[in-house]
Amino acid sequence: MARMINVSDNKTFALSNDFFSYVFCVTEEGILQHVYYGPPLKNPLEVEIHHLRTQREAASVFQGGQYFSLSDTPQEFPSFGTSDYRFPAVHGRNHDGNTVFSLLYKSYKVKDVKPLLKKLPASRGGDCETLIVTLSDPLHLLDVELYYTIYKHHGVLTRSAKFKNRGEQELQLQHAFSSSIDLPPAEYEVLHLHGTWAREFNEERIDVPKGRFVVDSARGTSSAAHNPFMAIMHKGTTEDLGHVYASTLMYSGNFALSVEKGEFEDVRMLAGINPFNFHWRLKPGKTFCTPEALHVFTDKGLGRMSHIWHNFIRKKITPERFANVPRPTYLNTWEAAYFDIDQDKVMDLAHQAKSVGVDMLVLDDGWFEGRRDDTSSLGDWRADRERFADGIPALAAKVKAEGLKFGIWFEPEMVNPKSQLFQDHPDWILHVPGRTPSLGRNQLTLDLSREEVVDYLFEQIDIILSCGDIDYVKWDMNRNMTEVGSAGLPKNRQREVSHRYMLGLYSLLKRLTCKHPNILFENCASGGNRFDLGMLNYMPQGWISDMSDPIGRLQIINGASYLYPTDTMAAYIGPSPNHQNGRVTSLQTRFLAGFFCAARGLSLNEADVVEHKDELFKYIEMARHSAEDMIGGRFHRLINNGNEVCWQLTTADEKTVYLLYFHILSAPNLPFRRAYMMGLDPKSEYLMVEDGTSYNGDALMSSGLALPYVTTGHVKDNIRYMDKGDFSSYLFIFKKEG
Repeated sequence: MARMINVSDNKTFALSNDFFSYVFCVTEEGILQHVYYGPPLKNPLEVEIHHLRTQREAASVFQGGQYFSLSDTPQEFPSFGTSDYRFPAVHGRNHDGNTVFSLLYKSYKVKDVKPLLKKLPASRGGDCETLIVTLSDPLHLLDVELYYTIYKHHGVLTRSAKFKNRGEQELQLQHAFSSSIDLPPAEYEVLHLHGTWAREFNEERIDVPKGRFVVDSARGTSSAAHNPFMAIMHKGTTEDLGHVYASTLMYSGNFALSVEKGEFEDVRMLAGINPFNFHWRLKPGKTFCTPEALHVFTDKGLGRMSHIWHNFIRKKITPERFANVPRPTYLNTWEAAYFDIDQDKVMDLAHQAKSVGVDMLVLDDGWFEGRRDDTSSLGDWRADRERFADGIPALAAKVKAEGLKFGIWFEPEMVNPKSQLFQDHPDWILHVPGRTPSLGRNQLTLDLSREEVVDYLFEQIDIILSCGDIDYVKWDMNRNMTEVGSAGLPKNRQREVSHRYMLGLYSLLKRLTCKHPNILFENCASGGNRFDLGMLNYMPQGWISDMSDPIGRLQIINGASYLYPTDTMAAYIGPSPNHQNGRVTSLQTRFLAGFFCAARGLSLNEADVVEHKDELFKYIEMARHSAEDMIGGRFHRLINNGNEVCWQLTTADEKTVYLLYFHILSAPNLPFRRAYMMGLDPKSEYLMVEDGTSYNGDALMSSGLALPYVTTGHVKDNIRYMDKGDFSSYLFIFKKEG
């Protein structure tokens, strides 16, 4: 079998599969020079090096060499201080007190497996090869191992770096990125996803400017402000045409993704831990591992990029136990009762859930000791005996006796000042001496950089999960970090706290999910404040936004879909008027906005469930019958023009195609719209379930499907109309014939 990683005698390294080729070489000075990243090449080791060695006026040459300046040389892992003035991949302080490191080629090895990443989540191996190239600074005895993994069946390249201090004196890392990729001059655009609470994943597409453009987080979470994702593309790239270079980070804390256009029009992409407020003391003999960066290249546009990401996340990141498992429908108690919840109300909601066909009841916030509002009791994970006299295990057993699954909400990483835990351990929070801690939602952040805090949380949560009747956990986190400091670390290590916190969180999640492998965990952080691949490595689905209004959710789902498969998303039918923005919408639109999300349910009070029981039963039946179809499907963004959204989902077996169309604001005399479907079999027939009409696959793609007309007057029977008024929605279902 042909190898995916090949190395020439003159130390040219080529990683190549059916998706891309990635090539770099060792220069005569020992620098790792980037050569090529693009469509797969027949002979990647023979690709021409386009970088020219010539005189650059006013440029410094590398350590006295002639015509060789690092200021315009494309590199694999650039450092600072030896003629490259662009932002480097590594910057630190050596034992001479300066910040100059010169990392030169030392050795390489190739493995047929993917090595584990110490204490950090990482994509799984299998049908892959890993290249490990070691760079070394012989003066300060710093080694850096660069890890590159390529997969046979996926267009994803993973990268990380391991730093080792081989000397006898301490080195200090001031920033340490996971990867750097230098692209040749071209007209590029950048796509990134920005937002805030309840308005996450807004896509912005701009020309790559001269200088440096950064999306990052210093909040202690990957954040709703900037998701850790960036795509660099040739200008004019569409859903199905154009070169795309996309990057993300498998990390849930402070990150930075940047693109820098240098003075010679070259473009550098960096991905890694945010260097702001980061400082790591590397003692002699010790190592430091960076999080895993993941990269996708395609020359077939943003749609193909998304499909590569989606397939990889399903196969190599989502916990294997749940990768191909349909999700249960559910009723969540939050917007049904908020904090006004007790065991009788839970059982009443369980009966209502059963009456509309829901699979699972989820007990949200408010069940633990003293929890009447958001001012108290976080950290005291014991059932409130006044309202849950029989305890959570007994309640779970009662709910399951009704034929339902049972889920429960936790917010383990936080503590209220008004709690027994805080009274007993006031030093267990993130804080700094002499400062009054800032509050977020009346709570403080527990210091997960401390092992004893992680142990306490594991023990408290494990006690409840071990009853055997818990099927689902909603893991929430409702504030960003402030006063980031730890009483468990010395003064000279305080800028390590944020990263050590993430290591503690990952340790806790690994322990819990390994001990309780059959419990479905859902990630939530005020919605999408920590929706990233690091969390998805432990939890197969996430709550992408607290915005439960369907119209507000459309752009959130559309933006998130650039990276994340809809398999990983959860959605429910919330109240109307909506509690976030007051919008009034139909049950149909509230249901259909989340139809392509794998996890679907309700969060309605008992009166609403009773009033709309028949309609809810119909929608829950649709969700249950389509649950398997929502796992592993191919998602297409067809229309998104500000007033209309149209998505297509083709099931994994390609036997069923769903088409969703949303029309937001109505108007008179609108144009006729068509949806040009994608990825169908041009030679097959597709039967529309609604009316039995048969369509040719090639016609649906080339001529398109006439979308329902939006008007207040329905005058002809042979025209398909939308509902009257604003916020209309329509679902088409096609079955492939033959």
